[in-house]
Amino acid sequence: MKSPSRKIWEQPWGYAEGFIMAAGVLLSGLLLQFAAGNIETALFAFPVNTILGALFVAGILAVHFLAGKSRTVRWLSGVYATIPALAALLTLTVILGLVPQFPAGTGREQLPPHLFSSPGWYQMIHSWPFVLLCFYNLTILGLVTLRRTTRKQSWRDIGFYLNHLGLFIALLGGLLGSADMERLTMSIQEGQVEWRGTGKTGEIKELPVAIQLDTFMIEEYEPKLVIIENETGKMLPASRPETYMFEGVGKTARLADVTLEITDYLPHAAIFRDSTFLNVVPMMMEGATAAIRVKADKPGLGQPMEGWVSNGSYLFPHLLLQIDEETSVAMPLQEVRKYSSHVTVYTEAGSTKEAVIEVNRPLQVEDWMIYQYSYDDSKGKYSGTSVFELVRDPWLKTVYIGIFMLLAGALFLFIAGPKKSIS
Repeated sequence: MKSPSRKIWEQPWGYAEGFIMAAGVLLSGLLLQFAAGNIETALFAFPVNTILGALFVAGILAVHFLAGKSRTVRWLSGVYATIPALAALLTLTVILGLVPQFPAGTGREQLPPHLFSSPGWYQMIHSWPFVLLCFYNLTILGLVTLRRTTRKQSWRDIGFYLNHLGLFIALLGGLLGSADMERLTMSIQEGQVEWRGTGKTGEIKELPVAIQLDTFMIEEYEPKLVIIENETGKMLPASRPETYMFEGVGKTARLADVTLEITDYLPHAAIFRDSTFLNVVPMMMEGATAAIRVKADKPGLGQPMEGWVSNGSYLFPHLLLQIDEETSVAMPLQEVRKYSSHVTVYTEAGSTKEAVIEVNRPLQVEDWMIYQYSYDDSKGKYSGTSVFELVRDPWLKTVYIGIFMLLAGALFLFIAGPKKSIS
């Protein structure tokens, strides 16, 4: 005789109840999201986040010591609650990776008019569903770790505690620390010193560090030539645009059925033109532009067309070489190979530090990370202005401690190996 099927919420609970609980947390987050919008992290800055974190940890400890033997708490610290909770959080994490994310402070009216904006998916880490699911997983993780302490301990448990406590510390520190993170931009001209940063809403803040921009340098790739459609300006062929990077005078290339021959090249040129006159001459000066003299031949054209092509600058106009009524030779703006800032940084403590800041090579000064952010695009390689991003995250060390514990736990488990059974 078959035993009657177990009803939902009938003890002992299983995966069905686990997925219902995870779905309930997710639904609660969605209702809060629709009602209140994204979480305003500024409301949870220090000391509010520290108090909430302490109360959260104290609550988990109280539940463990006061009701740790109850069926509900034991279920929460078991696999039937853990896997559904992780599955729900993983689902939101996948969405976070697929949907473009916008910085905090971007209003709903500035987000794309799409279904994803209402549930907070464009700013996932500041949405109620994501944060509530994170805390739900943290609750389960804390109870799982505490439940392990009630068993007979062995030296092999070191790896377990390192992994679980490390994940708990890293995730909790990341959630609480997001409210204290400061992100400012600072625009500085060569030879000047700046100690004020601009926040995301435009507020000005004085900082404990000052930056002097000694020199700003930009390195560009060699210029390129393309064939464009006169009417639309689109590069040809339309299906797969072709480009030619300058390799030297006398070289030839074939782009979109047009044969190009390089007859002259001026890396620093001045352009003088009016309605009837055009002259391109070498000139070493700020604002000088690259210019290539090219001969273009196209089937059915008859006589090849020859003339100067330039991408121009903030001082001189760009030049096109018209081949026929449909097409022309053009030079796109040169791509930036690298840009860097030579700076001197001063602190309130009186220390001075000289350094070079580049993209992906930030500078750390006290609690601040200084990143190369941008420059004056209108002047290109002649920009005398550098824009930095300064980031301060006081909880970063806490997150690093958790990550190092995770790595240590993984290394411990690798060295210890699986537990050997005694036959």
